[in-house]
Amino acid sequence: MITIGEVEALIRRQMRGKQSKDIVIDETSELRDLGLSSLQIAEVVFSLEEEHELEFDPARSADAKTLGDLIRLGNEALTDRATVAEGQTGGRA
Repeated sequence: MITIGEVEALIRRQMRGKQSKDIVIDETSELRDLGLSSLQIAEVVFSLEEEHELEFDPARSADAKTLGDLIRLGNEALTDRATVAEGQTGGRA
C-alpha cells in the first residue's frame, strides 16, 4: 500500500530542501502548490512505480491534481495487479 508518508518523502527528496519544512503535506495538497514541476511529479510517479513494481495509468496520473489523487491511483494499480495475479493463480496464493 502506498502511504502519504512515502509520497511525502519522495516529494521532499524531489524538492531537495527548497521547500519549507513547515509546509503541511496531506492528501488535499495540490501538487502544483507544493512547488513541483511536471518533471518532478513524473519522477515521483516513476519512483512509486519502480518501488512497488506497478504501472500507473498514464492518462489518469497526468490528471492527478492532489496528493490524494496520486495515492489513490497508485493503490488502485496495486489492487489491479493483485486481482490479475489472483486470476492467474486461480485464486490460490
